[in-house]
Amino acid sequence: MKIARVLRTGALVLLLFAAVWFAVVLYWQVGDVNPGAGDLALWLLGLPLALLGAFLLLRWGLRRRAARAATPAVTAGDEEFTSPIDGGPQLDRIVHLLASAAWLRAGAGGAAVAKSLAKPERPPLHPWLKDSIGLPVFAAAVEDLDPAAVEAPLRAALAEPETFERVFDDESLRALALLDPVAEELLLAALPSSSPEIAMADGSLSHAEPTLHPHAMHHSRSARAPSPVAMAAAVVRVRLLLPANWTPMARQAAGDWLRVKAAALGFAPQQLQVEVLPATNGNDSWRMLDQLIQVQARDRDDDPQLLLAAHSAIGNASIERLDARRELLVSGHPEGLIPGEGAAGVLLAGAHVALDPAAPVPLRLHRLLRGQAGGGRGASRQAAELLQHAMTTAAQPAESIALVFSDADHRPSRAIEIAGAIAATLPELDPVDDARHLGLACGDLGAVAPLALLAAAAAQAAQSEAPVLAFGLADPRARVALALSPVPPVDAAGNAVSPNPAEAASAVAATA
Repeated sequence: MKIARVLRTGALVLLLFAAVWFAVVLYWQVGDVNPGAGDLALWLLGLPLALLGAFLLLRWGLRRRAARAATPAVTAGDEEFTSPIDGGPQLDRIVHLLASAAWLRAGAGGAAVAKSLAKPERPPLHPWLKDSIGLPVFAAAVEDLDPAAVEAPLRAALAEPETFERVFDDESLRALALLDPVAEELLLAALPSSSPEIAMADGSLSHAEPTLHPHAMHHSRSARAPSPVAMAAAVVRVRLLLPANWTPMARQAAGDWLRVKAAALGFAPQQLQVEVLPATNGNDSWRMLDQLIQVQARDRDDDPQLLLAAHSAIGNASIERLDARRELLVSGHPEGLIPGEGAAGVLLAGAHVALDPAAPVPLRLHRLLRGQAGGGRGASRQAAELLQHAMTTAAQPAESIALVFSDADHRPSRAIEIAGAIAATLPELDPVDDARHLGLACGDLGAVAPLALLAAAAAQAAQSEAPVLAFGLADPRARVALALSPVPPVDAAGNAVSPNPAEAASAVAATA
């Protein structure tokens, strides 16, 4: 690819010189000009070089302008999130992870993704997406995705259906088509046990059993959804993270579509609150997750929280944007990104909330720890410290950890950093065989990556009945670490049986 770029650039330079020479010689012939040595040097060498320099300067300026427009300004929240506020073990905050779901290139469902990451298949060259010089790019597209499946309900969600083509492009349709079964599965899991009350014509209230809309029944994943968590009279608070480059109208229509879907699944209007938020990258998901953990563990909020995200960069617009910002994986830029797509979500509840004994046993999601990214040889050392702090905060000894999940991708710097951190903190694990890296198979997932990472890690923790660690290192500045662990067994009196006194003390502190 590098040779092709050099040849193309050389051909453009020769074409420029030839055009300038032709114009100058023609002018001299028409005007009967007899040029001297100075004229030859000025017009046949100086002029094309000046035009070439002006062209390169203009292109550089336009690319910088495009990159500045495409890259959002760093807000105070970003600075706070990436600052090293968690310099050591913290007081744990435990919430219950009731259910999770994902649909990515690596598979549909957390268990499928976790299994696929054991032997990840790297994204191939895309058949029709090209970079700025016309060469194919690597892309982690989901196979057999049908964006047209959500066109009708999205069109119906618009106040003016005729604006559908202007509101939704190919990428947004792909993202929402991926979100459709994920949101449906988690909404079914969050459906309150009490039957919704329906207002009758005479003003009385009638209790009706939740029924599925024919569109919902069409999805086979609905029949495989987890059992409802059975929290009577709860208000499910949904936060949907969608790409910040979508128009406000597209995000609003997506929220309205989600509300209609929830109503079709059996939610009464008073049982659901939906908030659609713009997201630029995984930091937005980590930040929101941290806030939800604080609300439910520290403030003891009784309402279940459903966090969803959808993203797709499989389209010409995203490729052009990444290429203009020099963030695309191309020849000569091995640290560039591979565009991906997916949808994921997690359903959370406070550890103090009483659940239906017949419902599946949830997992414990421990406090999220944040830190800055290290540089060079110090990167693995700082990552190891953050992993150790996460284990200490969750009171999970190193020998109990089954696997480590990260969002590391094809970039050598990320692979070296997480491998060094695992080797330093978890000597019983193999840094290669006992690590699962989401980005290797799924590319860059934006705000979806943290939730997909948790879905895969949760499936592994439930299957192995052992704690796992999740580590986020996709962001160039920030690092995130947290632990997921099975709920400990209880004794005859109903008290939790902790493997060691430190964990018992941590659990008591988390609910204090």
